[in-house]
Amino acid sequence: MTEPTFDDIFDELIDGNEELQGFLSILDGLLPEASLLLVSESGTLLEGARPLALAPPVRERLVHEAKSTDDFVVGKADNGSRCHAVYLPKMSAVLLITCTAAPSADWETGSAMISLLRNTLELALYRQEREVLVADHEQSVRQINILQQQHGKLIEDNYRQYRLNQEREKEYARKLESEIAQQTSELREANARLEEISRLKSDFLANMSHELRTPMNAIIGFSELLSETPLAEEQLDYTRTIAQSATSLLTLINDILDLAKIEAGKLELERMPFDLPEVIDNVAAMFKIPAREKGVAVTCKIDSRIPKRIMGDSNRLRQVLINLAGNAMKFTEQGGIDIRVDFEREAAGRIVSRFSVHDSGIGIPPDRVEAIFEKFTQADGSTTRKYGGTGLGLAICLQLVELMGGHLTVASEVGKGSTFYFVIPVEEAPAEIISLQEHKEAGLEKDLSGGRILLVEDNAVNQRLASILITRQGYEVEVASDGAEALEHLRHQTFDLVLMDVQMPIMDGMEATRRIREIEADQALRQDYVGLRALSQPLPIVGLTAHARKEDETACYEAGMNGFLTKPIIKAKLTMILSEMMPRSSCLENPDPS
Repeated sequence: MTEPTFDDIFDELIDGNEELQGFLSILDGLLPEASLLLVSESGTLLEGARPLALAPPVRERLVHEAKSTDDFVVGKADNGSRCHAVYLPKMSAVLLITCTAAPSADWETGSAMISLLRNTLELALYRQEREVLVADHEQSVRQINILQQQHGKLIEDNYRQYRLNQEREKEYARKLESEIAQQTSELREANARLEEISRLKSDFLANMSHELRTPMNAIIGFSELLSETPLAEEQLDYTRTIAQSATSLLTLINDILDLAKIEAGKLELERMPFDLPEVIDNVAAMFKIPAREKGVAVTCKIDSRIPKRIMGDSNRLRQVLINLAGNAMKFTEQGGIDIRVDFEREAAGRIVSRFSVHDSGIGIPPDRVEAIFEKFTQADGSTTRKYGGTGLGLAICLQLVELMGGHLTVASEVGKGSTFYFVIPVEEAPAEIISLQEHKEAGLEKDLSGGRILLVEDNAVNQRLASILITRQGYEVEVASDGAEALEHLRHQTFDLVLMDVQMPIMDGMEATRRIREIEADQALRQDYVGLRALSQPLPIVGLTAHARKEDETACYEAGMNGFLTKPIIKAKLTMILSEMMPRSSCLENPDPS
């Protein structure tokens, strides 16, 4: 019978669960916001400083699945939060973890959170091994003291082992630091690539928008002008078809831009007073003619408890309702479409209202309800072939409603119809804001025709279209093909307003606007410009561009422009901005005194 060695004695004293508990304590310190549970190979449960409440069946399933994979396994804790499990081969145990501070999206496979968690586990294992190494070192020292007199060779061996342990510790630390540094660098590079891809996508969409809107400006504008001329019934029908097709294409372009803005987090809602019944009536009126042709009734109703004038973004609300009503009209062959705004309750000084669009159309299969809100998706592949559409509308509506503080939902039954609805809080517009708005609108109704406008536009077709529209409003128009030519016109002539295209050769609209503002600010320079020296106020400049992003509008204002008009030019919008921007007295009435 051999006598036990020192190593045998120490091995008997080592408690396996104590080693696991030590590892758990280290991990608690590294993850202060996480709840942890460690399940040993024998099934022993070891809790961290913040216990993790987990039903036994869920725990047993997670442990079983974790042992059969190298990846994290997902489950749910008793409090409903997301729980993850992973097998630790070096510890022969399964770690269960949950962290309510981190959003669920951060735990997706391949995410930075998962990479960081793996690094943290490696660090904890390293520290655990380090503690073991320290214990080994202390044990070696004790053995050296005991056996120093009798076992010189053993002392030498133990010292050598001690040195090897030290080297192993240093090498492990170097390797771990190198791996962490490499992974951190890779994450930074990946993030930089994503930001560059996002920027390129944004620039591509902006440029595509510009290139598409420029010819569409001519198509929509001239088809509108053509429809106002004497035409045969067949010719008028062709003209309307051209205009409707161009408008549909413009809607698609706007949808794609809206989607890009929402995904980039750059779409912001306005907060202005508007007339809710007017918005609802306008939406219903848009579908009265196609409804009459199909024999479908369109009705609308607003609960009397909801204020008529409310604060918000009327354009985005109208966009959502038009999209929902348009879908209803598309898929309804008989019966009716009902647009309603119902009172739900009052909360925190605001009225929670339910907006709904109900139809008696074909309905949506239950297994396709969720899919219709996804981008470029419709309820059925045959839907696109029969009814048309890109599947973008509802995806945009969903996110617009969420920006308004609600959630778009649908209740549908195949063959009986669908109801799309959302509940959002609305706030009555203060009386003083209503008064100011009405005063402004009344001012715009004044007859302001007469005056001279400088149109700065490089595209010959757009020059002709804009000139016709401006002349028909009763104004004189002079055309310049770029910013430099515009400055020459101002050197010799007076104008009441400048319509400035943004993207032009030689000198673009931004540079030309900045140059005009510099000349206005310099009394000596102003004397050389007939169109600027006699003005008591800065010359009104309205940006004219096929770019339609918010940042493009902001850039125009930063350059010194007073207004912003996107292409294609809509006659009603042009009329409104000319009425708003044209001075009350024309330069024709007040010529340059010099």
